[in-house]
Amino acid sequence: MTGTRMRSLVLGSLFAVAATSAALADSPEPLALSGTYQVVSPNVRSSTVSMTFKATITNGGSEDVKGPIVLRHPNVIQKVWHRFGEQSIPAGKNVTVSAVVEVPRKEYDEWATGSPSLFFYTQNDRGDIKTFRIPLSALPASKTK
Repeated sequence: MTGTRMRSLVLGSLFAVAATSAALADSPEPLALSGTYQVVSPNVRSSTVSMTFKATITNGGSEDVKGPIVLRHPNVIQKVWHRFGEQSIPAGKNVTVSAVVEVPRKEYDEWATGSPSLFFYTQNDRGDIKTFRIPLSALPASKTK
């Protein structure tokens, strides 16, 4: 390999590494959302459960986030139990959403060993919609509203 060719190869490699590093530095940080939830006054029937569902979502990230919050099936995005609308969550702060909802009994029963499927939707700089499942911890159930 000639000296000129070797220099071109090395310079090309350095340019590729620098471009990749710059692109990674500009990529947004992943969402740092988490929260707690509480079920209030559950009315358990054979196939459905109605309740007041409350969730407090904390933004542990360094940037404010804004987007819709949706309680839905964990794998089927068309099966929506409730839309909480667009919410703004400042960095280091939290927001509480609450609504009377009805979910399938099977879904409700699965919350005993997991948690509700609460999702935050956001849009990246290219306009792509991204979904993020918010990890939730249960608070004790409440009998009163």
